Amino acid sequence: MTNHWLRDQIARAEDLLRQECQELSLRLLPSLDREVVALAQRRTGLSFLLPVLFDILEAERKQIVERRQHLESLPDFALSVSESQRLAQAEFKRLRDHQAALVPLIRECHGHPRFALLLRLGYGTGRYCTPFWRLSFYADRRAAEELCRRTGKKNFAALLRDYEAAIDSYETLNGRLDHLKSGPPPARLEWEQRGRQLEELNATQLVTQQARLQLALFKGGPIWANLEKSGLEPELARLVESTGLLRDQLEELRRQRAGS
Repeated sequence: MTNHWLRDQIARAEDLLRQECQELSLRLLPSLDREVVALAQRRTGLSFLLPVLFDILEAERKQIVERRQHLESLPDFALSVSESQRLAQAEFKRLRDHQAALVPLIRECHGHPRFALLLRLGYGTGRYCTPFWRLSFYADRRAAEELCRRTGKKNFAALLRDYEAAIDSYETLNGRLDHLKSGPPPARLEWEQRGRQLEELNATQLVTQQARLQLALFKGGPIWANLEKSGLEPELARLVESTGLLRDQLEELRRQRAGS
């Protein structure tokens, strides 16, 4: 009973501490202004808030700008997003239609119970060496003739040639379809996406660093000693103190659970 109670108390305390740490992280790092970040770094001692953060941010900004410039140089950049998508859909349909035309021959061959054996034996090629006095020789010939009738081919060598070409074409078309489905978006669309990414870069980086700061506060360690001796303004100092008391309470609950 006590263990269940302690477990519930610890879970509640952890939730409260996460909330307090989130509030504290927002107060310590309200923006990515250089002076604000430098002050947060001095107060917390966290290395990820060092000036190199701005070098990383600038490098990412440069990479996005260069990518947008490259996209502007591509031939299909002149096409609107809707036109690019329409052309891609038309190409997708054309490839699927080509595949569909290959399916009947492939299906007819794969559907015959002896076709795989004929392939393995090399029937219709110089590899085939079953002697004519074997019953299987005549079974192979009957199967080959039946397959030729079903597919309208003159002989099994022609059937084999067309089958292999159909398989190769089908796989090639599959590769092109996969590229269409998983390849990069149209140049204009990616250019727009990268533009939004550029506009939101600072905000995204701020949320990331606030989340890292929240996690560091929750995990504890030297960050709390740094904060307590950093000469915080009264309101922020009270928030650090109340959060610290909650952290101490959580540690005490964990000690009790470990000793029970």
